[in-house]
Amino acid sequence: MLVSVIIPTYKRSLRLPIAIDSVLKQTHRSIEIIVVDDNNDDEFRKDTKRMLQPYIDKQFIRYIEHEFNKGGCAARNTGAYKANGNVIAFLDDDDFYEPTKIEEQLEFLNKNRSFDACMCSMFRIDEDHKQIISRENKARGIDLKETILDGNLFTSMLLIKKEVFVKLKGFSEIPRFQDKYFHYKFLEQGYKIGILDKQLLTLVEHNDFRISLSASNKIIEALHTLHSFEIKHKQLFTNKEWKYLLHRFYYRKAYTLCEGNISQKINGFFNILKSFKYYTGDFNITKIAIKTLIPNFILNYKNK
Repeated sequence: MLVSVIIPTYKRSLRLPIAIDSVLKQTHRSIEIIVVDDNNDDEFRKDTKRMLQPYIDKQFIRYIEHEFNKGGCAARNTGAYKANGNVIAFLDDDDFYEPTKIEEQLEFLNKNRSFDACMCSMFRIDEDHKQIISRENKARGIDLKETILDGNLFTSMLLIKKEVFVKLKGFSEIPRFQDKYFHYKFLEQGYKIGILDKQLLTLVEHNDFRISLSASNKIIEALHTLHSFEIKHKQLFTNKEWKYLLHRFYYRKAYTLCEGNISQKINGFFNILKSFKYYTGDFNITKIAIKTLIPNFILNYKNK
């Protein structure tokens, strides 16, 4: 079975060969690799094409250019819609697969014919190649309620039938959490996803973790989009579970804003106050409150 692996790339030409080579080394051999160049027409585009030219010359990849930067969501959709495979997978340009990822996920789907997609678990490392141990490395969420409460699906975990991806119109154009929102609408439409609890890829966490003003605004917007979906399906949850979701919503907004400018910190503090009404003990609200109240220059000094 032909599997199409979609690799969107933006400003990471140096790491891109690691991702591509990990797909070329798959034990499942019937694979097409589609690299979608989401750079603007600038030096990053030139560096990316220069890096990819040997792969293009050997016809190891299909190369698609966006005219300008459209974002990872659009880049994944571009590649998926142009894929020849009946099954598609995704890989970010700074991450990499284990050699048996595609083979094992395909075998899982073949053994579980009622499933429309499969997700695996993953390893995570930092830029110094140190392992990050976290429950977020584990795939979670096979029904809508479970997914909203505690789902975990990163894009590169996914192997999905192309026809299902197309019927869902791909990843939605929201500023963040496109993978989580896709997980929501996939299950909302009655499709079934299975979990292969094996770590079959590695996600690289980057050290530039500080959230800029524009980035925080995008995160807040996306949180509201997710919460609107949750409100739509409120009937799924007990009163206790809904209280948890409300607290999580305000907590995540506060977390996003706690190290911002003065205006953001004030906004974050008001979200902390709102969260107290629904507090369930699941989140460390004290730590976020301290980060919100302490000036950033003190926080930065303590982190040195």
